Formats: sequence, C-alpha cells, structure tokens
Amino acid sequence: MKKLIHLIPIFSFALATAAFAGSEDTSKSVAGTPAVTETEQVPLDIFKSEHSYVFESDLNHGGSFGKQGEIQNELEYGHRIKLSGNFYAHVGFSYDRFDFGSTNAPVPNHLQSAAGIIGVDYMHGSDVGAFIQARPGFYTENDFDYSSVDVPLTAGGVITLQPDKLYVFVGAYAAFLRGSFPVLPLVGVVWNPCDHVKLFGVLPEPKLIYSPNKKLDFYLGAELSGGSYRTDTNNSITPHKLSGAQVDYTDYRAGGGVAYSVNKNFTVDLGAGVSVLREFVFDRAGENYRTDPAPFIRLELKAAF
Repeated sequence: MKKLIHLIPIFSFALATAAFAGSEDTSKSVAGTPAVTETEQVPLDIFKSEHSYVFESDLNHGGSFGKQGEIQNELEYGHRIKLSGNFYAHVGFSYDRFDFGSTNAPVPNHLQSAAGIIGVDYMHGSDVGAFIQARPGFYTENDFDYSSVDVPLTAGGVITLQPDKLYVFVGAYAAFLRGSFPVLPLVGVVWNPCDHVKLFGVLPEPKLIYSPNKKLDFYLGAELSGGSYRTDTNNSITPHKLSGAQVDYTDYRAGGGVAYSVNKNFTVDLGAGVSVLREFVFDRAGENYRTDPAPFIRLELKAAF
C-alpha cells in the first residue's frame, strides 16, 4: 500500500496512525497496581480510497519516447476481529491500478494488483502499536496467473522514547517480485514538539503537519507510490527480454495539502505537488525508463468505524 527511501515502494502501508494517541486514564486495580483504561474505541472497519493524476512529461531511456501521464486509483477495505486483549486479526482486500499514456517505449500501459489482507494488529486505543501483515494476490499487467502471484509481508512496531512526544517505528518489508533488495529494514520517527505541530518521519508518506484545530491539518511532505509487478508475455515487444518481465514501478512525489476531518470517522485529504520522478525499472532485464518531473493532484478519502 503508501509512501521516502528509493528502495521501498510500500503503496498501501499507512503508518501515519502508528503513533500512540497518548489519551489514556490510569486507575487502581484490585491488587492496587496501576491499570490502563483505553478511552478511544478500536476502529473495526477501515476504508480507504485514493485517486491521483500526474500530468504528462517526457519518458526517457537514452532519449525521449514521448510524453506520458499517470492515473492512479486505489481502493482498500479492512476489518478487525478481536482475538485477545489488545490483539486483533486484520482481514480485507485491496485493489490498486496505474494507467499510463501511450508512448513508443516498451513499458506497460497499465499495472494493477488485487490482493487479500491477512494480519494481526496490536491496538492502543484507536492507534496501531504493532502489526504483521501479508497481502497475497496478483501483481500484474493483465494476466492473473501463477507468475504474477506475490505475498508481500510487512511487520513493525512503535517504541516510545518520550510519552506523547517522541516515538520510533521499526520494522521490515519483503516481496518476492521485487527486482532488488527483496527484504528491507524500515525505520522512522514520530515527533510531537507541541500541540499544533507533528512530524511523521515514516514511510511511505513522511509529513510535517500543522493543525490549527482538531478538524483541520495542513501538511508538507513526500509520497512514495508504486509496486512490483509481472508484465504480460508479448513476443512482439522489443527488446524481447521485457516480455513477461518483472518490473518495479515507482512514483516519487513531493508537495503539500490539506486534510479535513468531517467527523471522528471520516476524513477528506486533498493534495498537490510535483512528481519528481517516475520510473519503470526492469531490474532483472537491466532496463530502466524514467520520466521528467510533472505536477500532480490527489484526492484521498478515509473512514474508520
């Protein structure tokens, strides 16, 4: 899923909720020891819809192959089932699709993934304290067959350095279809220097956020979008080694936006900026196609109940 490090396209991995909210009450248990009572309800149903458009720019590989734009559409639904204590099973599905303008380059006109979501979350109120998640599914151009099957795995957790102030996220990501570095470590920092400012230095969407009130957020940051896929078999493609090849597609973005919480369950996020670089890396075939910078716009809807 998700937002940057050059090597980690984790498209739907939403870690902006990884920091603990810090809203908890302490009371005395029967034995006289402190007991934590969570004041925020765990959201059991999570929905995300993201749509973006990157304007046209030149696609290059030793020279321009023409202009190309990008349309991205992503849908995701997840449901939590209480297991024991703060542990919840997390199941659901996601669909992500990139459509590209036609050029003379031997790159796909679109890439898509359809995957299930299977995992376990450790919840702290409404926030995720730790998790492990697998997304088995098809990551392909058109052919939904065994060669496009992958099971990306992500695991991580939050370490509290200063309560309500400073946190560190650590974890790891792995995907069989990635062309290089199939297993990668993850690390990030969440810092709340004051009530109105928050820094999410966490992939795939690091942000500096200013919140004048509880409903409105203004932010500057970056975003990493993309994934690893299997292209279709095409004997007429040149060079032939790109027929049925593995490709890592990545879109590196920088910009800003505004997020408005309609209520505690529903948020609308509108962003814009520059797609600094989009690239198709056929790592195992030794081919790389890159675009020039271009502006982008993005709309994201989130709901949690």
